[in-house]
Amino acid sequence: MILAELLNQVKIKSISGDTDTKVEKIEYDSKKVSSGNLFVAIRGFEKDGHDFVPEAVKRGAGCVVVEKSRGFFEKLKPSLKAEVVVFDSREALSKISHRFYGFPSTKIKVIGVTGTNGKTTTTYMIKSILESAKNRVGLIGTIAHMIGQKRLPASHTTPESLDLHRLFSEMLSKKVSYAVMEVSSHSLALRRVEEVDFDVGIFTNLTRDHLDFHKTFESYCEAKASLFEKLKGDKRWAIINKDDPNWEFFSGKAKVPQLTYSLKKGNGDVFPLEFKSDLSGTELVLSTPKGEEKINLKVLGKLNLYNALASSACCVALGIDLPTIKKGLESFRNVPGRMERIDRGSGFIVLIDYAHTPDALQKVLEDAREITSGNLTVVFGCGGDRDKGKRSMMGKIASDLADRVIITSDNPRTEDPQSIIQQIYQGVENKGKVKLTVDRKKAIRVALEKAEEKDTVVIAGKGHEDYQILGKRKIHFSDKEEVEKFFKGKKVKNPKVLR
Repeated sequence: MILAELLNQVKIKSISGDTDTKVEKIEYDSKKVSSGNLFVAIRGFEKDGHDFVPEAVKRGAGCVVVEKSRGFFEKLKPSLKAEVVVFDSREALSKISHRFYGFPSTKIKVIGVTGTNGKTTTTYMIKSILESAKNRVGLIGTIAHMIGQKRLPASHTTPESLDLHRLFSEMLSKKVSYAVMEVSSHSLALRRVEEVDFDVGIFTNLTRDHLDFHKTFESYCEAKASLFEKLKGDKRWAIINKDDPNWEFFSGKAKVPQLTYSLKKGNGDVFPLEFKSDLSGTELVLSTPKGEEKINLKVLGKLNLYNALASSACCVALGIDLPTIKKGLESFRNVPGRMERIDRGSGFIVLIDYAHTPDALQKVLEDAREITSGNLTVVFGCGGDRDKGKRSMMGKIASDLADRVIITSDNPRTEDPQSIIQQIYQGVENKGKVKLTVDRKKAIRVALEKAEEKDTVVIAGKGHEDYQILGKRKIHFSDKEEVEKFFKGKKVKNPKVLR
């Protein structure tokens, strides 16, 4: 494809050079550039792509798209055939990528899930239901990207626009008919999903998160809600959690048909007529505009019940029948690191969860309390170089809801981990039940050593992650592996993992 074609609908300030130059591939990472590529310079959190234009041209980029010209065309010709200066290089990358790959998101049904908590599990539940309906399904999210059963590593919850459209294109080539994706607030604010043609948008809930990036809760809310402004055209749906205080704001952004869901009987279009939960999961009678269905979920907690309601509402909107929704939900097992239960039999149980926001931690501890007849212990920390305002809030929540609290490290990054722990500790009211240790491995071991029969130990914050970020280094660390090492060291049978 020639450069001129790719620039169609891109907002351009100026062009220098030959726009008839052929483009073999697009890259925004200079290290991946090869001969005949178009390099798009975008500004990241730590590095500016404009600084790497000379390197990209040296590696073979014949064309570059930039926001600010630094005289690249004059300095780097004849190797550089064309320089395009645009108003917004992230927006340009979205438009160029969408066109380069043949508008792939318009050829499959794309379901976008946004909200603070529940995105990952909801996407996996929807995938399970759609596969029960004999569809080939792609998934894009925090843990991994999937094309059918093929797993690809995920570096971002929502990939950069170029990677996203490349994924959609690969899904099409593998006969995928549905793509279910997590849509982060960052991706919306940074225009990664600018050109994605969404068929369904789902709002799970909204609580404090990512204020280090968005600065205010209002800005965070606006970013999330912008997904629903992208729903345009026939046969589009918005799925809204009516129990969330912000539901009317999100509903007002959507100008397409909507289905609401609620845990309260009769409050939404989709709700449980009745439900009961225990250690084996949740049994409910699902009420929808298409009728009722009895469902036995094999996952724990009210948050997972909300996820199941969101997934059901989505699939009702897509025309999936209730017996298939039942089959998909009943065959679903836990997503790794999302209320993942490790049980060694007659003793205590361990729950590993990704909860790293005040609301998520509160919900996980409330759910854990409901299934615990003994003591409840929580091990958690807060990420460094992230929203500092939530730290004392999470300290208070943990000390209010758990019997024992161990505050430790969770990806301290460039901050002093001891300082982070002290900020969390400031929110603790009953300090007698709290222990502090920077060493997360030790924190987990202490919690497990003190656990007795009928107790529950919640290890929160990292979930599926298999690393710890210390300074600029990423080292291997897994909460689940530490739990399994403990059981092995105690010479008990291997713990049972229920997913």
